[in-house]
Amino acid sequence: MSVTEKRVAATLLDHYNRDTGQCDPALNTIATLLGINRRTAIRATASLERSGYFRIDRHGGKFHRNSYQPIWARFRACESGWSERRKRVKQFRSAASELSPLQGSRCHVGGGGSATQTYSNNRSDLTSASQERQSQQAVSAIEGTAVKRLSKKSGSDRQYSNAQERFHGKRSYGDIARTAAERRWNEALTKQLASAPEVFAGVIEAIDSDLSHATTEVELRHRGRGVEFLLVQLDRRKPLTNADV
Repeated sequence: MSVTEKRVAATLLDHYNRDTGQCDPALNTIATLLGINRRTAIRATASLERSGYFRIDRHGGKFHRNSYQPIWARFRACESGWSERRKRVKQFRSAASELSPLQGSRCHVGGGGSATQTYSNNRSDLTSASQERQSQQAVSAIEGTAVKRLSKKSGSDRQYSNAQERFHGKRSYGDIARTAAERRWNEALTKQLASAPEVFAGVIEAIDSDLSHATTEVELRHRGRGVEFLLVQLDRRKPLTNADV
């Protein structure tokens, strides 16, 4: 999702009434709260519907406003993938966060006092070139092990965490291509199961992180084949009964 789509999604969830299930903020209200154009709000809500995050009942709310129903299975799938990425990032960072064992030597300063020449909390990558190389090698080894383990499950190399992209700089061409591939098969799945919302919710809930990554890799290598691969894999686990699938 784009930044605007995420803000609109958060606004819709903020208007969701857990007791009544009502969620029908006016488009002008959304636009005013977020400081965006009304047309931008319309495009964002339509994109959220295509991506499977909300079901829109047009003119089905109070005062003939649109009614928005969150598809919780889609949000749970995103939350599960995000938690797994956060866990991997935490593992990678912990390997490189050890403090330098060098405590520094003592030296005299003015006034008869003494102080360390090296700050006691210096990290290894700031005090020693050799320790810097060792730290980088340790991180590379951990990353390599993680990628190999995940590759055995999905049958292909796994992409690095999207969280790292957000916090640590520009995205590579490969990451951009994978994001586009993931968006394509998500949109194709939503379009194919648009007439069967119950089946769609069940399919979304059945997609775990490994299957999601594997589907993205198939879509990346064979454009338009991701959804076909996904449904075949799900059918092997539990045969799909809806004729539309």
